[in-house]
Amino acid sequence: QLIPLVGVVSFAAVGALSFSAYSLFSKSDVIINKSGNPEPWETVNPTKPQKLLTIQQKWKPIEELENVRKLMK
Repeated sequence: QLIPLVGVVSFAAVGALSFSAYSLFSKSDVIINKSGNPEPWETVNPTKPQKLLTIQQKWKPIEELENVRKLMK
């Protein structure tokens, strides 16, 4: 009676670990060493979707934020 429970829990654990590894190595918004790049959000590509599933996402720059970014640099 414990075999199905162990199977389901093992499957969930393997799935969680594999998704964590996938996010760690393929997503640009996951940072391990923040001291190497104190502003990692500047290197994120806005045209590449950051979600696992994206439905009809269109990226447009916000003019006010772009002006503030130019003034800060």
